[in-house]
Amino acid sequence: MPRNQDEQHSNLSTGSSLEAEGKRAIRDARAAGASTARRLRSQELWRDESGRSLEDYPRPSVAVDVAVLTVPDPLDLELRYSSSSQETESEGGLHVLLVLSEIRSSNQPLSKPSWSLPGTFLHDGETLIQATNRALLTKAGIKGLHPRQLKVFDELRRDPRGRVLSVGHFELVNWEKIRQAVLFNPDIRLRSVRSVAEKRTRVRIDHREIVSQAAERVQADYRSVPDPYRLLAEPFTLRDLESLHRRIDPDGTPAKDTFRRRMMNYLVDTESTSSGSIGKPARLFENNPSRTGRNRPT
Repeated sequence: MPRNQDEQHSNLSTGSSLEAEGKRAIRDARAAGASTARRLRSQELWRDESGRSLEDYPRPSVAVDVAVLTVPDPLDLELRYSSSSQETESEGGLHVLLVLSEIRSSNQPLSKPSWSLPGTFLHDGETLIQATNRALLTKAGIKGLHPRQLKVFDELRRDPRGRVLSVGHFELVNWEKIRQAVLFNPDIRLRSVRSVAEKRTRVRIDHREIVSQAAERVQADYRSVPDPYRLLAEPFTLRDLESLHRRIDPDGTPAKDTFRRRMMNYLVDTESTSSGSIGKPARLFENNPSRTGRNRPT
């Protein structure tokens, strides 16, 4: 029997503590048992027709690489690269964001840096879109984008580090969304898609192919409807719309009259005109949601 109230209180506290520890131990044991059971089911209970489990198959690494495309302001490019003639990017069309590559081939001189798309390896318990967002944030300081899957790139020797599958992603964004990152981060470069395709810009492994396919997908979208990625603020003039399409897809945008006839099927006349421009005020238009949809292509 407890000799006083303090001893009785101490015994009660000890009992409560032991009971709590016992409950935690039971929970931990159950969790460990469940984890072990899952592992046993996947490794020992499941076998294919040849008798092999998942552990018997090779596991290539999975990575994501993201082609962030944009149409920059030419004045910003002059400001960014004016200090070095070698860095000047005079072409005003579709551009891609590149970051300083962490991988260097054995025969590549240190004086010639290599560039790559923002990318990373897929972590355990992570989805592909989470990996792409992490890559953009850690490699380029960019967040708030919504990249879409392009395709899987699985060439056997695509990565010098070993067997790596890359799930390519892409996004076409308004220049203002990435302007700060490009202008003030020395480890980021903006290069025209054409310069990458023509190998005037050095990029590693098969990132040139990822860039080319991403650009082709975007250009195909712009041949169907007016500004499907909504880069232009509404309302806009037909001249502004045509200028944007020609910068993104110079080879696939038809002549002026044909382009305007094709686009008018998807536009709504606001019955207002632009102001502050030289010459005759231009009519202003908006996208017709019933024809083009409210969101970007899927």
